[in-house]
Amino acid sequence: MPAAKVVVFGLLGGGLIFLFSIMQDLSKYVFSLGALYVGYQFFTRNDSRAMRIGFVAAAVGFYFLFICFYAVFLFMNEPAQPA
Repeated sequence: MPAAKVVVFGLLGGGLIFLFSIMQDLSKYVFSLGALYVGYQFFTRNDSRAMRIGFVAAAVGFYFLFICFYAVFLFMNEPAQPA
């Protein structure tokens, strides 16, 4: 159960950081505040140092995973360039 909690909170935090990084307008800061809130909620519910480190590692890992998927998505949707 603790591992599932770390994964779910890491997925949510990494997703919010991902949305913060790809947005261009002022609404990106809502996602930043959401990520801070998720981190605050996780840190107040879990006192274990290992779970906190796991949360940060999971959030960063999911962030990079989402960035990779987004880069592939953008590459697949760009029009073909003439040779």
